[in-house]
Amino acid sequence: MAVLMLVAVACSNNNAGNSASSDSPSSSAPASASAAPSESAPAVAEGPLAKYDPPIELTTVRHQNSGVKFMAGEDWDNNIYTRELAVQLGIKLKNNWVVDDLQFPKKLSVSMVAGDLPDFFEVNLQQLQLLVDAGQIADLTEVYDKYASDLTKRSIEESGGVKKDVSSFGGKLMAIPLDGGGRTDAQFLYIRNDWLKKVGLEPPKNMDDVIAIAKAFANDDPDGNGKKDTFGLSLDFNLFNGWSGVDGFFNGYHAYPFNPGGPNSTGLKLVFMKGADGQLAYADIQPEVKTALGKLQELYKAGAINPEFGVINGEKSAEIATSGKVGMTFGATFVPSWPLNDMVANDPNVDWGVYPLVSADDQPVKALSNGIVPTRYMVVNKKSEHPEALIKMLNFYLEVNYGESRDEEYHTHTEGDTVFNTFSYAPVQGGFASTNIDDGQAVIKALDSGDPSALTPTAKVYYDNILKYRGGDRGQWWYEKTFAKGSAYDLLFQYQEGDKFATNEFTGSPTDTMVSKASALRDLQVQTFTRIITGESLDSFDKFVENWKAQGGDAITKEVNDWYAQKHAQ
Repeated sequence: MAVLMLVAVACSNNNAGNSASSDSPSSSAPASASAAPSESAPAVAEGPLAKYDPPIELTTVRHQNSGVKFMAGEDWDNNIYTRELAVQLGIKLKNNWVVDDLQFPKKLSVSMVAGDLPDFFEVNLQQLQLLVDAGQIADLTEVYDKYASDLTKRSIEESGGVKKDVSSFGGKLMAIPLDGGGRTDAQFLYIRNDWLKKVGLEPPKNMDDVIAIAKAFANDDPDGNGKKDTFGLSLDFNLFNGWSGVDGFFNGYHAYPFNPGGPNSTGLKLVFMKGADGQLAYADIQPEVKTALGKLQELYKAGAINPEFGVINGEKSAEIATSGKVGMTFGATFVPSWPLNDMVANDPNVDWGVYPLVSADDQPVKALSNGIVPTRYMVVNKKSEHPEALIKMLNFYLEVNYGESRDEEYHTHTEGDTVFNTFSYAPVQGGFASTNIDDGQAVIKALDSGDPSALTPTAKVYYDNILKYRGGDRGQWWYEKTFAKGSAYDLLFQYQEGDKFATNEFTGSPTDTMVSKASALRDLQVQTFTRIITGESLDSFDKFVENWKAQGGDAITKEVNDWYAQKHAQ
């Protein structure tokens, strides 16, 4: 999946709370899905990209983050995708409403309860389960088999079919996965190199170095203003996050918890690792987690973590970091593009570097990657006349971005120094898990040789913008730190080649007890971890483990192991 897509959506998926940009709803209340078929309804246009004649109208709802920009005169209702879908497929789109990422899950849940749903719309895993149970969405099995292009089937069925499996219930395909299959959620360390020089330290080689750097950034006046007003490590109330999370911190202690807080968290994407007895065990209750929490508490007591982290979201933590008050964060591949790029572009003295995770001991570090399991899905209202239209729009998106007729204008458009991420306007998106790693390695080779002739159109954009950065255009810095030598995707390639991933063994749909207990168990965990970090006795972790097991955790673990046994018996 192209990295620009990740830029546009990753902030919302990690609960960054991007509320800086918000369109007004296009109507005072969401419209219902199309009425039941009538005699005058258009016949289904046969073929993956066949045009409806006469045209059809489909309704949807959208969310946006602060990184989305439109060209003059364009918006969610008028852009390259809305125009070309109408021209090429005969599909006219109507956005019932558009809200920012933080508001989207709640607003959609209200519509779900009211039964006031558009023709197609995006959901998270918890919402998908509820809609399946309520019988509100269409079975896409038949239309997928009949209308999906070869390119679409390759995308949906990559990575051993995990994406399609998780989107299926009782053997029926109930949703189209929008992400998953990849490793781009694995984390790295982003550090202010200019601050390292100021405090006289080198990039970290182990977790003790990370601790020392964080303390120095908080106490040794790295910004040179004579005040104690900086923090060493970024953190917010999500705890686990592609930006400002501490996933990578835990990984350094061979711990692999992942159960984000925040209002958009589902509590359903739990990590289970195989134990010495061959059984799957919940990663978040293992002893190594307690050790890492103790180290975070040490940093908090030393003033290296913002004391208000428990009440701020990702957007706010980004604002604090980019205002020059934080010198280090763990994060995923998208961090150079958001939120760091504008900071670097506007201040020539700022120098953020990206580094691999480090270990607390002599054992190799592994980065948790839970990204193989989708978190975002597109579904079709059961009342919609044209469930196949979702498949056809996905066929179109993949064809113009990855197929023989690919056109970079559907991915990005550049006007002067401004790059518009046009792919983000598409009502349904897809991709391939290896695209960015492959493009990144190709760009590195092209930069070394000076010959970009073998690059894909998208990779050529990366190559050109890296050269612009190296020529003095700091606005293109994020391309350098995302695709060039030593960049985020280069480090991800090194993780891949060195087998440095820790992988969630549970790739199934949420179990019954997960669905019923997820929210309560998530809150129990996030609240306990937050209290421990801010000074509560480390022994509280042991009580948390007992409570987690008693309040549904043991039942979940049994269900997960039953799933695992059944999967491996097949």
